[in-house]
Amino acid sequence: MNSLDVPAELDIFDRWLVTIEARFSIQIDANRQAAFKSALNRYIESIGLDLESLDERRKSGRVDGETWSMLLHLATNHETRFFRSLPATQRIVKLCEGITSPRILSVGCSSGEEPFSIASALLDAGHPTFRVHGTDVSSVCISTAREGLYPRHQGVGLVAAAPTRGDKMRFHRFVREMVTFEEHNILQDRPVLLANPNIVITQNMLIYYRTDTRYEILDRLAAMLVPGGHLITGPGETLNWSNPSMTRIPNSNPNVFQRSVDV
Repeated sequence: MNSLDVPAELDIFDRWLVTIEARFSIQIDANRQAAFKSALNRYIESIGLDLESLDERRKSGRVDGETWSMLLHLATNHETRFFRSLPATQRIVKLCEGITSPRILSVGCSSGEEPFSIASALLDAGHPTFRVHGTDVSSVCISTAREGLYPRHQGVGLVAAAPTRGDKMRFHRFVREMVTFEEHNILQDRPVLLANPNIVITQNMLIYYRTDTRYEILDRLAAMLVPGGHLITGPGETLNWSNPSMTRIPNSNPNVFQRSVDV
């Protein structure tokens, strides 16, 4: 981003907000800005700089890729855990019944717990083959996810993961081959590396975007689905959203939409 695009009258933190939101096509919710400011200052101090000196580097094009990746990681929310939404996982398993090799896209997957939760549940339900693909804007989170190494969780059985030292578990190689990850921003035009998913799930990501951007993302996710495919979202994330190709499944928890078979 050119320095001329950032209003000079803004204070230094607000200038960084504008810069990061524009560079990465994200929006940092007002409720998260104080926490982001603290994390940003701690990180910049750890590399021997301050906001002003880093901004001077930005203006002269001297901020490297690793630093930009860390700034994006700090700006985005990564709260997650295994089986965070058990109803969503159970709904996915149910929807996959009768599909020989289901393809599931998890958007905003953070450090990978959700995709691996889905994989574990599918294996427990007797699905021998499937593909779960997780995307997130944070390269730090995607690197963690690709390792497949986590603190042990009682909901993950031995069929999916093996215990390791230090009270941890690692997902088996065959699972890690079916659960893949990609650094990706859904607001950018580059296609996701999983075409024609049967199910797209995104939870607690859309709440960090303004309404018009949220609807744009939902439209993009809907267009990715195979005819008859399903979109699953968190509570409150699809309020007043409508799409002519999508039908809301009534009384569903979480929110579930189905794409028309005629598109």
